[in-house]
Parts: sequence; C-alpha cells; structure tokens
Amino acid sequence: MKKRLRIAFFCYYDPLDKRSWSGIPFYLGRTLEKHVGEVDYLGPVKTPRLLDKILRAIAKVTRVVFKREHVTKYSILLNLYAVWYLKRKMKGKQYDFLIAPASAPQLGLLKTKVPIVYFGDATYRNYSNNYKKEFYKLAGFSRWEGEYLEKKALHKSNLVIMTSEWARQSAIRDYGVPPSKTEINLFGANMDFVPPADAIFEKEKNKTLTLLFLAVDWERKGGALAFDTLVSLRERGIEARLIICGCQPPAEYSHQDMQVISFLDKNKKGDHDLFVQLLSSCHFLILPTRADCSLIVACEANSYGVPAITTDVGGVADVVLNDVNGYCLPFEATGKDYADRIIDLYSDREKYHRLIASSHRRFEEYLNWDKWAENFVLFYQHHILKDVSSSVNKHEQVQTKA
Repeated sequence: MKKRLRIAFFCYYDPLDKRSWSGIPFYLGRTLEKHVGEVDYLGPVKTPRLLDKILRAIAKVTRVVFKREHVTKYSILLNLYAVWYLKRKMKGKQYDFLIAPASAPQLGLLKTKVPIVYFGDATYRNYSNNYKKEFYKLAGFSRWEGEYLEKKALHKSNLVIMTSEWARQSAIRDYGVPPSKTEINLFGANMDFVPPADAIFEKEKNKTLTLLFLAVDWERKGGALAFDTLVSLRERGIEARLIICGCQPPAEYSHQDMQVISFLDKNKKGDHDLFVQLLSSCHFLILPTRADCSLIVACEANSYGVPAITTDVGGVADVVLNDVNGYCLPFEATGKDYADRIIDLYSDREKYHRLIASSHRRFEEYLNWDKWAENFVLFYQHHILKDVSSSVNKHEQVQTKA
C-alpha cells in the first residue's frame, strides 16, 4: 500500500485492552497501524447510567413477565446511543474507511458515506443457533433486533470479511449478501512475540505428555471431554497431565495429574510470561469445543509449534487442518477417541516432530496478523478502492456532460 490510509476503528469495548474479544481488536489495530495507515480509535463507549438502568429493567420485565431473555448487546435502544456516540467522534474528520470488528449491532444503525468494512467470525444467525447457553429462551423481539441489525450491517458494508467459509456462507445464505463482496481472512495469533524456529522443539524434552486446555468457558469449550481424555490416557498407563488455564472446573472434575490456573491477564507481564511458558512446554492444545466460530487459541498455540486437537464445529476446520497443525474430531467423539488420536500422533516421535514443525509453519504462512494485513490490502484495493475510483469517474463524466 503506497498511501497511508486514514482508518476509523470502532469497538464498543476498549480496543486497547487485550481482554476485549480475546485481544483481537488490540492486535488488529496494531496490524492496521503497521501495514495500512493511521488508526483513529473511536471506542470504548461508556453506557450512561440512566440507559443502563432502562436496559436492565427491560431485561428484568422480559424475564419475570414473559419468562424469556432479552440480550442487551443487540438492543436497538443501546445501539442508537452507540451510533450517536460514534457519529460525534467521527464528525469533522476524513477517513478512507471504517472498520468495526464484531460490531454489527452498531453498524446496522449507522448512516455514513465512509466505506464500511465488516469484520467478524460469525453472523447473528450463527451465534444464536449454536451458542445455546447465551441465547436460551430468547425473547422473540430480542431475536428480531439481532436479525434486523445484522442484515442492515451486512448490506450497507462495502466489504464483508469473515474468518471461515461457515460464516461466509451464513452471510450469503441467511442474509442475502452478494458473494462478490465477501472474503475470508483468518485470524492471526494474538502474540507480542513468537519464539525462534528451533525453540518450538523444546517441548520434546518434557517427558510427561502434557495437554493444555486453554479456555474461559469450561462447559462450551468441552472441559469434561478434556478431563475424560486425561483419565483415558492414565488408564492406559501413559504418563500424562492436563493443565486447565482460564477457568475453574466444577468440583467433581479433580485429578492428581491435573493443574488448574484459573485466570491469566496477558496485560500483565508475569501472566504473559506464564502463558508463554505453558505454550513452550505443552505437547498439545486440547479443546473439544461444543460450539465455536473460529479458534484464535489454536493460532497462538501453533505459533509455538503446539498442535491443536479440537472439534469440527463452526469455522474451526478452516483454522485447524488435519495432520497439518492438529486434528478436528467429530462432535460425537468421546474422551477415549481424543486419547486415541493423541496417542496416534504422539507415540511416533518422528511423526510428532514433523507435526510440531508443520504447526509452526501453518502459523508462519497463514495464522498471523501480517498475513491478515497482506490479504486485507488486496481486498481493499479490489472492493473499496475500485468502488471509490468508479464513483469519481462517474461524477467527472456527469460534470463533463453538464
């Protein structure tokens, strides 16, 4: 990109906090600054106290009176305020494009002449159909709000970037988005630095087969299956251990060969260093997820040469390729099945060594933010720059005729 672009970057939550959406806005913003242009961060939005009380009251009435749930995130009332805030921040400024990661509810109500880039890992239909816990007993009006805002956001965007074919097809099939304005761009690993190529093999010095379950949601990410995998390995006499990081398992899941690190804040150096230590010493990332849109932790694990053993759900199979950077098992797979796959990959040390190398190579070639930026520049030139040039030419032709 010869010209440094002026970028409006909107996120309802703090885009500079690595805890917001697993750190994706933070690393995306840094990537755009490095490769594309000047980024103007237009979030976070602080919800006024009165509005917050009103939204809580609506949710409570919906729950008590109608025995249903109202998801505030998709409330038109909340997003009208968010759009007012965004317009105020953009007023008087010139931008080449606006990108608002995972912000369809706000984009749906925004009116602007600035070209819009939609970037997400799923549509509202994907979320509501697969994340059963979050959308349990959803009120009909709340579902309508989400669908309405999603469709508006997708159709007014000049470019729709998804992280998987699964999500892209939902945009096309469920919302009527023209395939010609959609693209796929995989997430990058949210890492401040990655090890040199030879360091990724340090884990082979660890003689205890070590599995890492890295997630904040024990149930949805398949924690019980990860535990069953450990039990199955130990029952076969294999020296194995399981490290749980990011959540606290229910009390019934206890094992002498299981370690729990309930929370890590990568904003803090000590926690970040521990995170790096885990990725440097563990043999496999195990994540038998029950529902997922993508798998950012697989990108991070692969950067340290850690293969991911996970489930073929949502957009996961776009990230984890069998026998390249891990393996995707069927949804119905049991802990024994996961143990079988891990034994098959790990028992042949030469085979496992090659899997470490190919996992790291998958990160280097596809699962990094520099690659995301390289793809994005091409998408921008094809979808937005072309449209802008076409509009200018039409305007000049009209002026000439006049």
